Amino acid sequence: MSLRLGAVTTVVVSSPAMAREFLQRHDSAFAARSVPDATGEHAAGSVAWLPPAPRWRALRKMMATELFAPHRLDALRHLRSEKVRELVDHVARLAREGAPVNVGRVAFTTSLNLLSRTIFSADLTSLDDRGRSEEFQQVVTAIMQALGSPNVSDFFPLLAPADLQGTRRRLARLFARLHAVFDAEVDGRLRGRDAGQPRKNDFLDALLDVAAREDGKDLLDRQTLRSLFTVNIISV
Repeated sequence: MSLRLGAVTTVVVSSPAMAREFLQRHDSAFAARSVPDATGEHAAGSVAWLPPAPRWRALRKMMATELFAPHRLDALRHLRSEKVRELVDHVARLAREGAPVNVGRVAFTTSLNLLSRTIFSADLTSLDDRGRSEEFQQVVTAIMQALGSPNVSDFFPLLAPADLQGTRRRLARLFARLHAVFDAEVDGRLRGRDAGQPRKNDFLDALLDVAAREDGKDLLDRQTLRSLFTVNIISV
């Protein structure tokens, strides 16, 4: 079955037999996603939006071996335990004080800090810093909502340069807020390396090692680093 959505033809896989054709026999031909216009420069270095080409495979392999590999997760088990203890202590303290617990905020903050410790060896916020943690949560929520909302630019590509709904401009501002945080972490780490500070052996160190190699300079430029960090943070 096919649908005509604006100027875009969409094929709907509506039977098990056709699903097998698309997902098993011809999966490589249909693996590329249609990239929303609103993603802008972010899609150029994002594993989530890149087509299944050598660059995508290299970035995906690097994430699998350096961030989600079993040995890496086992080595950081103590971080997960520490963050759970902090969450339990925070909730217990609020209970003793008779204060309400914003479950969504504290769960988001714990997940965000667990991920940021894995990537940067530092917390991006804290359970007690309500303003900053809510700011991160609002930015991430706004990005997800903007990416998931219908955009006339995707249905009528000829109108995309006009950005009639302003979605691309709105997302660019949201991405810029996250990128400012990521750039500060990267720049601080580079200055620390120049000053001879000891390695932290986290995901950022692994990425900078790859970027410093001759064959990694084109793979991991600053925009790609931002996209990699953004994909991981908004997955919280």
